[in-house]
Amino acid sequence: MKLLGIVLLAVAAAAAVAATFLPFSELLIRLAPGQPQTAYVTTGWSTHFGGTKDEHGPLFAVPVVVAAAVILLGVRWRKVAYAGAAALAGVTGMLFVYLLNAISFHREGNIAIDPGLEAGFGTGIWILVAAVVLAFAGVVVHPDD
Repeated sequence: MKLLGIVLLAVAAAAAVAATFLPFSELLIRLAPGQPQTAYVTTGWSTHFGGTKDEHGPLFAVPVVVAAAVILLGVRWRKVAYAGAAALAGVTGMLFVYLLNAISFHREGNIAIDPGLEAGFGTGIWILVAAVVLAFAGVVVHPDD
């Protein structure tokens, strides 16, 4: 069981960090009638609007990486693994709610601008959710201190 716990925690930490490089949210918007849709993509480290990268990235990834590091430290101590899993769950939950609000606003708030607007979650947020599940599974099978 100890090996399974170590593997689950390591995979959870790696998945969480990898997720920060993938899209958390994606928005396809047409800025003027007859124009092609432009992608607005947010990752844990940056925001891209079409081919333009925002020089002031959102840095959503920083707390995710810190939580992943704590999860890795938790390989040795169950309470630390639990704290890391809880931190990752909190960060993921807050990010999910933030993105849900932004996606809902764009879906409903900009219909006059672009009736064909598409907004949704990217693969990164779903991998973060999976990392939370894996982290807590690792805590459950972790041998007691």
